[in-house]
Amino acid sequence: MTTKIIQILFLFLACSFTKTGCAQETMNIKWGHEKIKGTRQLPYAAYMGFPFLNNNWAPGKIEFADGEIADSLYLRYSSFKDELIYYNKHIPAQIVIDKESLKGFSFVDDAGKTRIFREQYYDGYMKGERYFEVLSDGETDLLVYRKVSLGTTLPYKDAKGILTDLAYTNDYQFYFYAPANGYTSVRPNWPSLIAKFEKTDQKPIKKLLRKNRIRVSDEESFILAWKVIEKEGYKVAF
Repeated sequence: MTTKIIQILFLFLACSFTKTGCAQETMNIKWGHEKIKGTRQLPYAAYMGFPFLNNNWAPGKIEFADGEIADSLYLRYSSFKDELIYYNKHIPAQIVIDKESLKGFSFVDDAGKTRIFREQYYDGYMKGERYFEVLSDGETDLLVYRKVSLGTTLPYKDAKGILTDLAYTNDYQFYFYAPANGYTSVRPNWPSLIAKFEKTDQKPIKKLLRKNRIRVSDEESFILAWKVIEKEGYKVAF
């Protein structure tokens, strides 16, 4: 009798866990996988460096052009080809999502930071639709195009022992952007940042940054400096 009761309890618990798992999956997936349009991702050549911004699959969500949100996805962003890739476990396969079908996407990186990207048209050199990471969102946005290029380097042997001189290298491009003014490029350093303002504003901006003990030396301090400047009402001179 005791053995039979234990078996019944085990079956009951197993059914409960199964139902709970199904319920959670149903709650998370509020959209149809068939809505995501794209093609299978082809492997990249294995050179020195990294073609992806995030080498590991990251949990994230996408926003379609019509505003609908698809969450509970695992995403990878290719900085080399400016492609968003997601893992479709139903096939299973790695799918490059059609860029024109998206408004943007976001994912949580290995450090726990949420990275937000926006798809929009770039009208400068090499015109076209791009994914820009949003570093600061406001009247004037601070954006970065996380471009990775394939360039030459000192000769080395790849994983197969073949001698090559090609490597993936970061070529990040930063921009201030406003709908009425378009884009203006900027570098994440002190001289380039200050040069983006009217001459009459440059001296008080320098004083403001010194007061806040901000020394622009990397991307993080560059973003912080811009946010402090923007808060004080200074405008970029496009």
